[in-house]
Amino acid sequence: MSAQNDMQKTFETIRGVIALVAKVPAEQVALDSPVSGLQNVDSIVLLEIIARVENLLDIDIDEESLFEMRSVGDFVKVCHQLVSAR
Repeated sequence: MSAQNDMQKTFETIRGVIALVAKVPAEQVALDSPVSGLQNVDSIVLLEIIARVENLLDIDIDEESLFEMRSVGDFVKVCHQLVSAR
């Protein structure tokens, strides 16, 4: 599977979790969407999203990376790098 397909799969996983936890249509979650600016996403919801993504992808996101994530695309890149490094 190509890196692009892997990245797309990671995005779809994250988008699905965000949609489920934040109760928003998946179509509203784009790579350029701000992580903290998504509808229904406050700090508690964001922590739940991160925990679910970590469990699904079997990764641990360090605090430094969390603070650097501004967009869903940043979130996808961090997760993809961690999955690839396993």
